[in-house]
Amino acid sequence: MRHRLGAWLSAGVVAVAVLLAASSHPGTDDDRPAPAGRPALRVLQYNLCGAAAHCWWNAGRSGPGTSVARLAEEASRLRPDLVTVNEICLTQYARLKERLARAGWRMDGTYASSQDNVPACGRTGGFGSAVLSRGDVPDGRRDYLRFTHTGGETYTNAGRTVAVRRGLLCAHTVFHGHPLIACTAHTNARAPEQLREIRDRLDAFPGGTPVVLAGDLNLPPEAPALSYLRDRFVEGRTAPGEATAGGRTIDYAFATRRHFAVRSAGVRTYPESDHALLRVEFTLRTGG
Repeated sequence: MRHRLGAWLSAGVVAVAVLLAASSHPGTDDDRPAPAGRPALRVLQYNLCGAAAHCWWNAGRSGPGTSVARLAEEASRLRPDLVTVNEICLTQYARLKERLARAGWRMDGTYASSQDNVPACGRTGGFGSAVLSRGDVPDGRRDYLRFTHTGGETYTNAGRTVAVRRGLLCAHTVFHGHPLIACTAHTNARAPEQLREIRDRLDAFPGGTPVVLAGDLNLPPEAPALSYLRDRFVEGRTAPGEATAGGRTIDYAFATRRHFAVRSAGVRTYPESDHALLRVEFTLRTGG
């Protein structure tokens, strides 16, 4: 009888503890940490300052002392799953992949130009953004949405003026054997409506597919337009005082809230670019 009474008391204590734990949790499923042991997704975001006049040492180059060489070195050391890059020439994108492969950290990817008249970028003049992934990115599967809101932005060089057509570039890839959509954008601060266009495009992807977005959004953390992303995405926020460019925070990394939690975020500054290298680690909630 004493044994049975002890068992009943033990069961009662466990039941009460479970009820208390369930009733005391203040958040939703989206607010809870990811379960222990879930895979971590490592993301690097870098604006290369690849052909800007004030980063003349880059000027479309990819050798020692350039942002391309720095990014390849850091990626081979930090071993990211995704790398998103802004202000990169088409020629630099090709050299970056070659450098990564030689360093033993091969990455596939996709590229899109926002303009094609940047002389420092070589024969094509192509200058834009790229997404690289450790998972394969199928050939011909570039997903690029040109923004309709341009802010009237133009670029003049060598006597030729073109409209700058920024956009959202996404790679359809995989992470731990599951589909993943990885995107970047380099938006215009004078056209915050581009954030709405990003939100609408990302909302059009299948809801069950995890999405990561990282890029130079040229907006401070308090900008109202960022609410378009924060409603659906968790943000890899850096510590207070960790700016990403010129004392400001304008580079970001987001991931779909239902799929990811944030494990860590930080920045490192290097002399090759006017932007810091943003490092964010997300933890997969489900599907690992």
